[in-house]
Amino acid sequence: MRPTVLVVQPDPRVGLDRFEGWLEEADLDLEVVRPYDGDDVPPADRHGGIIVLGGYASAHDDELHPWLESIRALIRDAAVIEVPTLGICLGGQLVADALGGRVTVGDGPSEIGAVQLDLIDVDDDALFHDLGPTLLVAEHHYDRIARLPDGARLLATSDRYEHQAFRVGRAMWGVQFHPEVSPARFERWVADSRAAAPDETGRLTAAVEDLVATDAVIESGSAVLARRFADIVNGHRRIPAAATTTAGAHR
Repeated sequence: MRPTVLVVQPDPRVGLDRFEGWLEEADLDLEVVRPYDGDDVPPADRHGGIIVLGGYASAHDDELHPWLESIRALIRDAAVIEVPTLGICLGGQLVADALGGRVTVGDGPSEIGAVQLDLIDVDDDALFHDLGPTLLVAEHHYDRIARLPDGARLLATSDRYEHQAFRVGRAMWGVQFHPEVSPARFERWVADSRAAAPDETGRLTAAVEDLVATDAVIESGSAVLARRFADIVNGHRRIPAAATTTAGAHR
């Protein structure tokens, strides 16, 4: 029987995109729940893995989206029973927030486009090991993870945003970037940003052009992350015992 990954989609505009094909090719079934459309978020123990996607909401928009607390509860339960979990952008912010970190409005302009991350302390990390000292990724966010949960291990940072990827415990990851996004989907997001901030048209257009030009590199690294997550869910990739330590933890 193929393991099933629960995919929590907080926004109709932010789906699995390229991750869908990569995960299905890796022998995973996917169950997508859409709390914005009235779907209940099921318990963490019913699935082999969990992915929480991004969205246009803020991690603290509970008055507008009261179902955000059900996602935090899912994350807390998954952390306790060690269900492999990946939070992406808003999902990563919810991982931090649910487990005792802090999410705030970003400093300065939004981080949009292709961004180079510096990888830190990843030698024994099941997702990020051997990806090199740097990783090129797609970014599209306004809020920031200002403080990681206690005991979390920082895995990636950038010039503007310190907390780009982190792990809590053995099998709970949060990333600020979008490893799932294709250039076509990214262009739709930027079109929305351009409509909301027409004075930033030049910067946003340049961000799209840069991302499209570097997408082959971005896609390569993103595919590795997707397949490694699938291997963890499938039990093909053992999470190193050293990953249970908090050496190198940042707060």
